[in-house]
This record gives sequence, C-alpha cells and structure tokens, in this order.
Amino acid sequence: MDYQIDFDPTHRVLRTTVKTALTDESCIKIYRAVARLASHGGPYNATILDLSHVVDFPVSRDTIRALAAMSPVVPGEGPNVVVAPRPALYGISRMFALYRDSMGGSLHTVVSSIDEAYELLKVNPEDFSQRLFPESMAA
Repeated sequence: MDYQIDFDPTHRVLRTTVKTALTDESCIKIYRAVARLASHGGPYNATILDLSHVVDFPVSRDTIRALAAMSPVVPGEGPNVVVAPRPALYGISRMFALYRDSMGGSLHTVVSSIDEAYELLKVNPEDFSQRLFPESMAA
C-alpha cells in the first residue's frame, strides 16, 4: 500500500504515513482519502503527515498551491504537523504551509523527524492503535 492512516483515540490524532513517490496524482489521492475518512470521524485534535519514507517527489508547484487552497483535510484549530526529513521535501512542505497561511488557512508545522512530531503533540507511536486505512491491517 502507498500510504496508511492510523488513529490515536486517546489524543484524537490522525497520522498518515506516505510510502510512495509524491506525484501530483498521489498527493491528490491521499488528500481525498484522508478528507473522506476525517469527514466520518472527529473531531480531531491534530494531524501528522509523515513523509519520512518518501524518496521521490516530482510534485508540481501548481499542485502544492492547489492543495493549499483547498479546505483543510481535517477541520479544526488543532496543529497539522508535516514530517519532512529531506531538505528538498522540507522546502516543498514549507511552501505548502506558506501558501496555506497566505490564504488565511490553518497553520502547518514542518518538522524534520517523526520524533519531533510526537514530542510536539505529546503522543507516542504506540498510541496509534487503530488502523483506518487500509482497514484490513492492524496498526
């Protein structure tokens, strides 16, 4: 599977782990999948988008801008944390955050490790005990 979505029911945090190249198509596919799942649950206190496993990211600036202009995947005031360990991926993630902020959207925090994200949100990896997608696998 190209990505998985896990849930921490105690802290109400969604974590999406991407395991594929970030292309224009995959970004939109993942965005829509998370939005669909989030519309049936919630409220959520925060989200994590973990890009640690992404090694190729031929995503266009136009797609980043278009995604930033969309409604937040998970509504609410909670922090949205993007984990981007590679410098170029970090830059793309910051570009998304800046576009979103300039359009009056919710703030996204970009960090360089999953441990930073966990520390920022005061959660632990084992807290993500529910696999939402793909459903057939346990977290």
